[in-house]
Amino acid sequence: MKEEEKHSRGRELADRLAGTVVLYLVATVLALPLFVIIDPHVPELRLPWWGGVRVDQLIVFVAVLAAFMVLVRRFRVVVHLGLLAGVVIITVTSLVGSFTFGDLFTRYADWLRTLRETVAEVPMASERVDPFHNADQLKRLINEVEPETRRTAVRMATTHFATVKVAADETVLVRSLSIFKEINSRWTYVSDPKGREYFAPIGESLDLMAGDCDDHAVLMAALINAVGGEVRLVRTTGHVYPELLIGDDARLERAAHLIRKVLFVKEVGDAPLYHHTDADGRHWINLDYTRRYPGGELMDERIIGILEP
Repeated sequence: MKEEEKHSRGRELADRLAGTVVLYLVATVLALPLFVIIDPHVPELRLPWWGGVRVDQLIVFVAVLAAFMVLVRRFRVVVHLGLLAGVVIITVTSLVGSFTFGDLFTRYADWLRTLRETVAEVPMASERVDPFHNADQLKRLINEVEPETRRTAVRMATTHFATVKVAADETVLVRSLSIFKEINSRWTYVSDPKGREYFAPIGESLDLMAGDCDDHAVLMAALINAVGGEVRLVRTTGHVYPELLIGDDARLERAAHLIRKVLFVKEVGDAPLYHHTDADGRHWINLDYTRRYPGGELMDERIIGILEP
């Protein structure tokens, strides 16, 4: 009898362990999508040692997982029935070759990647901003499109991505991103003369492919505007950078797909794409010279002015 009791307790312990593992797996599968959505909006928390490793992600994931564990345990019967039904369905579809367990895993992984791409961190631009310093002079530089500026803009717009097939209403976006790639691959930062602010004419910036941040921003805006795009200038407490107008949510999703999957695959990797959303719900992505791809990480500085030429 004692031997039978030991075997019975062993089986009971094994069953409990297996049930707990299954519940943890289900809770993890359910928690991951919510974690991906929440994570970009959680402030970073770094330890003062070990190279400043981040712990905020671990804290958030553990909290989300714990919440789902409570739900999964409460609805244990429903979870088990759902799992059984799912296993039966996938087994049948696997036998007929229409949908396998591998397909299920691939779909789930793709869905998580899509969530990460769509729900990138979105710092909001302040609506209360100061007048843009030297606005009239910068607008004049951007809007006075000389024939040479137009020729250069067209040449840069067709240097990259010429064979990429997109819808007619996406052509301007791709041409604008070609200009971004061409300028940022060649631009060299050079400071203004000491003690004063200097705004280089477009021709000078084209000739030198060098200058400071406002020279780069003005050149980017002028060339993209010359091929039908729309760029605004954003001034922070210590920087000026250009932003490209993307449009509504659907256009932002399509632009994110093109940037990640077609145009800047190697440059982006798994990094998030950053953008601002204005008061009208239009999305703008960063085209700074300090980044290798559109929508790169924004500098952690307060926005004090926005100039839309």
